[in-house]
Amino acid sequence: MFEKRTDLALEAREMHGEDSGIIVREENKDGFNVVYAEVLRGEGERLSGKSAGHYITVEIGKDWMHERTAFEAASYLLASELGRLLPDENGCVLVVGLGNIEITPDSLGPRVVRELLVTRHIEGLDPSLFESAGFASVAAVSPGVLAQTGIESAEIVESVCRAVKPRCVILIDSLASRRLNRLASTVQMSDVGLSPGSGVFNRRAALDKSTLGVPVISLGVPMVVDAATLAYDLLEEQVGNASDEFVSVIERVLAGNGREMFVTPKENDVIAKQTAKLLSSALNVALHQMEINEISLYLN
Repeated sequence: MFEKRTDLALEAREMHGEDSGIIVREENKDGFNVVYAEVLRGEGERLSGKSAGHYITVEIGKDWMHERTAFEAASYLLASELGRLLPDENGCVLVVGLGNIEITPDSLGPRVVRELLVTRHIEGLDPSLFESAGFASVAAVSPGVLAQTGIESAEIVESVCRAVKPRCVILIDSLASRRLNRLASTVQMSDVGLSPGSGVFNRRAALDKSTLGVPVISLGVPMVVDAATLAYDLLEEQVGNASDEFVSVIERVLAGNGREMFVTPKENDVIAKQTAKLLSSALNVALHQMEINEISLYLN
């Protein structure tokens, strides 16, 4: 049977409805719609294909790409929501930028890491500066992908965790949506970790609390749409309540060569760059508990 592809818990709920095993509530915060979803163990995991846990989806729209005020509002809201998932204890936070910097839609993670205020080394080299500036301890790594390194991302991150001993890990990755209007306009964060590459049918070893030994938070933005899923949804919109025979034909057609194709906007280089700035801004605010203008003083 044809499987619609999405990394968003919100969209899994839309596909399966109220009996999906996903509990959802919505709030309007500072003009942004925020959706809180909980995937229940058992039925919720089976129907949605998502790990049981909490997912926060912030619908940020596109205004933040063009207006400084909207950019800052989105940054502060994302930082606030991320703070809900961070553990209370002190210690280093390890940020991991997953993805391939050479492939634009997959470059979000590495781009975010390049714009983070990393400070773990300052704590050891200049403790007085670290304390007076009010820094949090932040480390970051971008492990690349298996084809570049010959090493699974999970193996690299596990090794770094053993050396750094972080209080938690934050994973940054590009996601897949089923809707074009959600590309670069939706941010999902969760407390369940993730499997790199799952959005493009290239699932790698899982990165979660069971594998890394510490709480794992994932943060991602949809950058691609599975072409077959998009085609299916568009056909469904036109046909409406199609017969079983018609649906069967659609499924056979879309299960062919087009199943390995993905759609991304033509301006994806600009989108990737701007989205990385937004996520890095939100992370810097959330982790260091500083204002955006304060953090900018320490970045090149």
